[in-house]
Amino acid sequence: MSDVRPTQLPLAVGLASRASFENYVVGANGEAVAAVEAQCSGASQGLLYLWGASGTGKSHLMEAACRRVSEAQGAAAYLPLHEADTLGSGMLSGFSSLRLVCLDGLERVAGRADWEEALFHFLNQAEATDTRVIIAAQYAPVALGCGLPDLVSRLAAALVIRLSVLDDAERCAVLQAHARERGFSLSSEVVRYLLRRQSRDLHSLLALLDSIDRSSLAAQRRVTIPFLKEMLGD
Repeated sequence: MSDVRPTQLPLAVGLASRASFENYVVGANGEAVAAVEAQCSGASQGLLYLWGASGTGKSHLMEAACRRVSEAQGAAAYLPLHEADTLGSGMLSGFSSLRLVCLDGLERVAGRADWEEALFHFLNQAEATDTRVIIAAQYAPVALGCGLPDLVSRLAAALVIRLSVLDDAERCAVLQAHARERGFSLSSEVVRYLLRRQSRDLHSLLALLDSIDRSSLAAQRRVTIPFLKEMLGD
């Protein structure tokens, strides 16, 4: 994903590349989903700022938005800011001609003068060209630690929505949906077993699901509790 150009839609590898609105488990985040879909359709023109803990689905929604816009023949870009050093802040100047730009993980560049300045100018350009922008971070705008007052004010003036962590039933639905997309099934009993014994962070659970998929294919075995006990050394 380091080769990011304005005319391409960079999708994350693996599970994230399947991100869509259809396979997003909404839970208590209906307001966020509606706001992101409004950005895709053009019903909303302002800046949208999503924040919440890791595993709340921020990246999923942003990638789903880029996919929808791209499929409608619009130019969209998803920028993972954990790759900020590779991407370089100067690249933002070329994105104000796109229909949708999603900036994921703003906390990664908060406090960096070059990125803050570039982001502030990009937001001004995007407003002038009607480019829709969605920003995601783990923290609310006022808690990011940005040093540029104008940028802080700009972010605080956005439509700011906090995403909620999924409960166990919703985590179960996410894992079962992703398993189905990979061509195997997870019973509720198996999912409960995983939730009791593994990290409850959704990113960790989905990474584990990827490992389970590979292991079950290699062993030519169904995903059952006895199989997981062997695989995980439980």
